[in-house]
Amino acid sequence: MTVAFALLILGKYFYVMVLKNDSGNIDPAIEINRGPILDRNGNVLAIQTNLYQVSAMKKELNKIKDTPAYDSTVAGLAEALDMKEDEIRELFKKDGFISIKRKISSVEADRVNALIDEEKIQKIRVDKDSGRNYPCKELASHLIGYVGADGVGKDGIECTMDRYLSPRDSRDIISGSVYGGQVFLTIDKNIQGFAQLVSQDIADTYRPEGIITIVADARTGEILAYVSMPEYDLNKSSQYAPDDPVRFNKPAMYTYEPGSVFKVFSLSSFMHIPGGITPDSTFFCSGRNCYTKKLDNKGVFHINCTGNHGRVRTADIIKYSCNTTCYASDTVSDEAFYDMIKLFRFGETTGIEVPMEESGSIKSLRSWTEYSKPHMAIGQELSVTAMQIIRAATAIANHGVMLSPHLVKKVTDAKGLVIMEKGREEICEVVSPKVADDMLLMMETATEHGHGNVRGGTARNVNVKGVRLSMKTGTAQVYDSKEHAYSHDNVTASAIAIFPTEDPKYIIYNVVFNPKPTEIIANPTGAGVSVPAVGKIANSIISYAGIPRDGETHLDFDGQINIAAKTFAADDLMPDFTGASKKHLLPLFEDGRFNVKIKGEGWVVRQSPAPGTQLEEGMTLSFELK
Repeated sequence: MTVAFALLILGKYFYVMVLKNDSGNIDPAIEINRGPILDRNGNVLAIQTNLYQVSAMKKELNKIKDTPAYDSTVAGLAEALDMKEDEIRELFKKDGFISIKRKISSVEADRVNALIDEEKIQKIRVDKDSGRNYPCKELASHLIGYVGADGVGKDGIECTMDRYLSPRDSRDIISGSVYGGQVFLTIDKNIQGFAQLVSQDIADTYRPEGIITIVADARTGEILAYVSMPEYDLNKSSQYAPDDPVRFNKPAMYTYEPGSVFKVFSLSSFMHIPGGITPDSTFFCSGRNCYTKKLDNKGVFHINCTGNHGRVRTADIIKYSCNTTCYASDTVSDEAFYDMIKLFRFGETTGIEVPMEESGSIKSLRSWTEYSKPHMAIGQELSVTAMQIIRAATAIANHGVMLSPHLVKKVTDAKGLVIMEKGREEICEVVSPKVADDMLLMMETATEHGHGNVRGGTARNVNVKGVRLSMKTGTAQVYDSKEHAYSHDNVTASAIAIFPTEDPKYIIYNVVFNPKPTEIIANPTGAGVSVPAVGKIANSIISYAGIPRDGETHLDFDGQINIAAKTFAADDLMPDFTGASKKHLLPLFEDGRFNVKIKGEGWVVRQSPAPGTQLEEGMTLSFELK
């Protein structure tokens, strides 16, 4: 018996479906159990549970009306169910069957039953009620989805995988009950937690309209974290209307102009197309009027840049996010660039396992104007989804071969037998291996710090030490349809990272919609908002996955920590413990020379002193876990 199946047995909740008893269909007397949803490591994300309903019949309540028992019943229920007496009295005015409170816990049910046994409340029933429990509450809420009162999945994986989760015929009967399949997601609960904590920090600081954070396995296309802010508690899904904005699944459904992150794919296209640019191509950026083009009607078209970068090579365009990308677009034809955009599969859904995925919008070639190619080269005049950006990025991470992203790892039946499994699925080679590898190196320059007369890259504040990252930032102005112009206030800030550069294993993409100014950052940008966030998530993943940092002690994936094998010397530096568990910190207690303080449970999200601080005997090392 699998661990997940054992959990399902312990936490099962039964509800009866009335089906025809022919052709193998379930007898109406059979108790039915919806299967669980689990993360890639078997952690439960959704499961049937023992919930209850408290109810009464009006004709029975009438028998005690105008008696002390009536008031006693109201008072007892109010205390046991944490309700107001006036609320219960209003319910008691209804006719026929009265549902007082649904989906209460066994603890609440026991309190009510005890009052019934003691005759402190009368004419009240406690019965089993259909219920689905989400132990992680809002974690990955838009991905997981929820189940309606009818026991049918209404959104997310609960909806798209309903045919596996909900038992269909009598062949699934075990000991008189029938069980649905077990759906294992590609999500890693811990990596999801890292991404969600950082996204919440952004939400608290910049008060944006929404946030997307996705982490993918660069080698397989598996999605390891899927954040759509604001999230909501799945256990309270009934409190939100179907069209409530909080339900909006942004990674799959929200389309937007990507801005300068798209330069990764446009410049890769221009390097791949015969006759286009090379890594050594040079252009001149004058800042204002960085790009100038004479139009057929003898007018002049200008695009400005965020800085006066002077003479730049192709790598510098990525490093500084320079809009001389537009000059690079002039080296190829409209037709060739359009074909590359389509080869990257922009304008097509990714096929991930959630409902109503959007395809974005790519203008047909015949509707292009003289402005279109330079605008598209810098991520304007087209709309994408975050999942499409992730899919395109897999081509850069895999020597030019693009992978299909997916959210479901496998499905097993109730006995643990695999009935469906997904793995790495290659779509096609989009660019040559050399172009993809050159682009990774160019993206790495964006993380470089300036020195002397050399400017730093736009992702220089990523703050990841000892591991090479390839990054690209974006700050896209949002088109105002009422003003028929791009807004100067509303922007979409973003950043993408592929790492380690020399052997890509992870892709992180963060998008923040309309971040508001703060006292520290008056003009929020991808460099200021998304880059530090991506860096925090990357540091957590690096520690969690045991990726070696050059010159630093690191955590191994098997749960062992290398510092246990040595004694700190006078010149030892504090390692980065972000993402470490309490178990990882035990060697610090054993060292005996430090005062170690731990607050909370889970994984390290904050530490003091900061990584890189010189350690001294008697120093206090503090860790906050969540």
